[in-house]
Amino acid sequence: MKKREFFLVCALLVLGSPLFVLADEANALFVLDGSGSMQAKMGGRTKMEVARAVMNTLVQSLPAEVRIGLVTYGRNRKDDCKDIEMLVSMGSDRAAFMKAVNNIDPKGKTPLTGAIQLATAQLREVESKTSVVVVSDGKETCEGDPCVAVREAITQGVKMQVHVVGFDVTAEEAEQLKCVAKAGNGKYFAAGNAEELGKALAQVKEEVTAAPPPPPPPAPKTKKVLFQDQFERAELGQDYEIFASDPDRLTLNEGKLLIVATNPSKNVVYTSKTPPGDFVATVAVTMQVTYKNQPGLYYWVDENNYLVIAPFGQCCPTARREPRFTKMVNGQENTIAADTGSLTVKNFGTRDISGYATQPETWYLQLERTGVKYTGRMSVDGKQWIDIGVHTVLPKSGKLGFSALSGGEIENAAEFDNFEVQGTE
Repeated sequence: MKKREFFLVCALLVLGSPLFVLADEANALFVLDGSGSMQAKMGGRTKMEVARAVMNTLVQSLPAEVRIGLVTYGRNRKDDCKDIEMLVSMGSDRAAFMKAVNNIDPKGKTPLTGAIQLATAQLREVESKTSVVVVSDGKETCEGDPCVAVREAITQGVKMQVHVVGFDVTAEEAEQLKCVAKAGNGKYFAAGNAEELGKALAQVKEEVTAAPPPPPPPAPKTKKVLFQDQFERAELGQDYEIFASDPDRLTLNEGKLLIVATNPSKNVVYTSKTPPGDFVATVAVTMQVTYKNQPGLYYWVDENNYLVIAPFGQCCPTARREPRFTKMVNGQENTIAADTGSLTVKNFGTRDISGYATQPETWYLQLERTGVKYTGRMSVDGKQWIDIGVHTVLPKSGKLGFSALSGGEIENAAEFDNFEVQGTE
């Protein structure tokens, strides 16, 4: 079972304080302020004595699997802002930890910024998020800026959240400590005496030991138009290539690409470039779909390997326009027909598809690639789409295009319009 890891840094301040950090694997690193201000009295005891009692209760209440260590500062010299050290290495037993805390003799300054920097340096290689909890009865006394130190650490990739307890602080001191909590996306707690300090730390413990919230869902990918064509010109141009060109059965006319159906297929018009990544391609086609006629949107590799989504003039046993999604691999056909139930079912969307079309009608064709999966869809109004099926195709060298097939003797014309390919950023 995955353990929770706690990096706990406690720095009790009188203009110096304890800072403790909790994160997601069973480790607790305490940073305890040993500055001279810890000798100030509170209710008949020095603040260091209060800190020792609170820390002893806190450490004893941590789960047994939590490994602990201790950083302190200000215990050696009066005026040295660099007097910060690792006093107990990570993994030491709790008796050794408390012995070290009890032996701290407060003397020096309160380099809160340096304490935060030393604490966050321990967290740079930690993958799980860490809670940094500052318990302070004062503010920075070494001209540093702890708010900036927190912001810099987060900007540099340290995964942490900073909570702050203001222990018997002035309004001015509270402002800096609130700034530290805000910079670290955490909470600020106020404590006016030893009892309130214990209650505040109990609240902090709940914050840092609570199960982390589930990660937010990934932001939706932004779709953008990769290619668009409304065929409002006289020639196809360099954006397209043509397989089995037959100029007598291909033209651009009044904003439409007109292809006369043939058997076998001629004039397979496809884009010159392979679409990158995943995509959704859509085109509108108008045709009188009759016996074995088929106007299609293609994913074209070559004449023996392609996908095509199209309405097909099915003849037997009942004449109908049948929505189809076909995969051709090395000349072998695999066709999925729309799930319209038995052959007596007449409707596809709002359209009666029984029999052949008596006049041209517009179909909307769509092909979506997700990885190696290709979904074919059709619509009769461009709004309500119906999935025809899914094919798997490994090659990503294909190109999008159009053609019209006449399996019988009737060479109806197909008019393609509003071709668009969308991808994701």
